[in-house]
Amino acid sequence: MADKKQNAVKYGEVIAKCWEDEAYKKRFIEDPEGVLSEAGFVVEEGVTYKVVEQPKQAKYLVLPHAETKGAVQDMAKQFLNHVEKSDVIIPQGAEVRIIQNTEDTRYMILPVSPKTLSQAELKMVAGGNSCETYTDTATAVYGVEAAVTGTTAAAEAEVAVAAVGVVVLV
Repeated sequence: MADKKQNAVKYGEVIAKCWEDEAYKKRFIEDPEGVLSEAGFVVEEGVTYKVVEQPKQAKYLVLPHAETKGAVQDMAKQFLNHVEKSDVIIPQGAEVRIIQNTEDTRYMILPVSPKTLSQAELKMVAGGNSCETYTDTATAVYGVEAAVTGTTAAAEAEVAVAAVGVVVLV
């Protein structure tokens, strides 16, 4: 559990730094394991991390490599709950992209900086005020929902990650 919370905070800090420093962002994309390790993120042994840059009007759903059924059921429940409020699940012009972790690969979503999004774009990629993050205690990789620290950058990262609607199923 401690690794999950630590990873959440460290991941938020890495994202915030990527938004502020283009060279750091490039390095994160090229060497995610190195950057994550330097940041204090607990990197799983034998696992390759791949950074996926999220476009402005896309929402990524990252499925776990194991126990996918429960994650997909949770995701379906969220869609059904959203349909109770509106028939529009994916706003016009937005996309939902689904990728799946494998036994030896973890995808790290690099959201676009909230500073580059208009209010309309934020609403579009967040699916109109809905965002869920799913985690699996076995992998403890992305627990973004717990990313709270005293630093402005990490807090900004947490808010922005939630705002752009990253949905992670690990």
